[in-house]
Amino acid sequence: MVISRHISGRIRSARYFVEAVLVPFYLFLPWLRWEKHPLIRLDIPGRKFYLLGNIFTPQEGFYLHLFLIGMGLSLFFFTTLIGRVWCGWACPQTVFTDLFDFVGRTILGSKYGKKDAPLFGKILVHKLWIFLSLLGSLAWISYFADPYEMISDIRSLSFLTNPPTWIYFTLFFTATLYLDMAFVREQFCKYACPYARFQTVMMDSDSINVTYDFKRGEPRRKAKTQIGDCTACNLCLVVCPTGIDIREGVNVGCIACGKCVDACTKTMGKEGKKTLIGYMSENQANNPKTEIRWIRPRSLIYGILLLCVLTASAILLYNRVPLYASILPDRIIQPTEIPGEIVRNFYNAQLSNMTFENRSLRVSVEENTLRSPIRILSGGTQTPSFEIEANRTQNFRIILETTLQDRSKTSHQITLKITDSKNENYQLKKTIPFRIPIQN
Repeated sequence: MVISRHISGRIRSARYFVEAVLVPFYLFLPWLRWEKHPLIRLDIPGRKFYLLGNIFTPQEGFYLHLFLIGMGLSLFFFTTLIGRVWCGWACPQTVFTDLFDFVGRTILGSKYGKKDAPLFGKILVHKLWIFLSLLGSLAWISYFADPYEMISDIRSLSFLTNPPTWIYFTLFFTATLYLDMAFVREQFCKYACPYARFQTVMMDSDSINVTYDFKRGEPRRKAKTQIGDCTACNLCLVVCPTGIDIREGVNVGCIACGKCVDACTKTMGKEGKKTLIGYMSENQANNPKTEIRWIRPRSLIYGILLLCVLTASAILLYNRVPLYASILPDRIIQPTEIPGEIVRNFYNAQLSNMTFENRSLRVSVEENTLRSPIRILSGGTQTPSFEIEANRTQNFRIILETTLQDRSKTSHQITLKITDSKNENYQLKKTIPFRIPIQN
């Protein structure tokens, strides 16, 4: 367990403020409701994703593709501009590690992280850490299960006699979170996090990052030899949570938390000089008069691509129809011809209502390549209506019938239009085959 020395300063205070907002945001986001429905939840057993009052199903996987592409481009774009600020300021790994540190320092004070800390205090700290791990685990599981049902199970103690699946996942993630936050900590960022590698290679000499001013600081001072401004106090190394030396240049272990900035500001302030470490680009460190180049080829390309993805996503979401239909020919009952040259085709329809209201869907024939009209027998009317409950997928049988006038083709294409009775803008069109039995 590596615990860095605590340092106070302007950056540390700003991060405390940001984390005071992010901790409740991460913990209570799955509890929020949008018109009595989950604001965000990935229902894996139900194969549904709830987001801002919308329900997405696996059939809409292209939205997931756009989301992942957008997240990737966002990572590229913002890393190119402002470096690894996400890692040091908003990543849950960093935020909750700081929360664990806050608990430890509050109880143990200056003894926190030291071997001579009182045993009772250590035990109390670890008990509180386990409790925080349990809360974090419940919050994480709440993104996949209904938190209100979980609380109901806990209150009734029903999980003791018939434990639901989420209990096992909660225990697993509680142990994982405790081991991670209490022992692995920021070393995860340094050795295990794949995004650290991505972001490090995406930065260039104009990216804002925690940077050391080599020009002013080197060569470092030793004893009373006045050479560079760096006093070789090594405080920047002592306070670094990943244990790197920022003076050696950009490092994959730097999470841009800014603790070394506060440390150097404190040391240089005693000598009446400006800090040697700060949030600046490499070009600014080499030449303080250099202005930040926000617009440059790399950031421009990433920005344009990100804007294209966001625009495409917005257009698709605006025109999205929260209905899904799958209509396939029945594999058991083949096309049938009855007396009077009447041909019937049978279909299995799967209709999904991806809204929180009951829907009545009308099915009608939009186009057909037959010379004779098509009749829909299902429901007993020419334009049958199918009642679909809210947030449900239901199966139906559809029968198409026509009086045959032309046997020149054995297969025709029929286009069915599915319309919501409450909202005429909700329409789907499905093209299906209509087959004519071959006479012997």
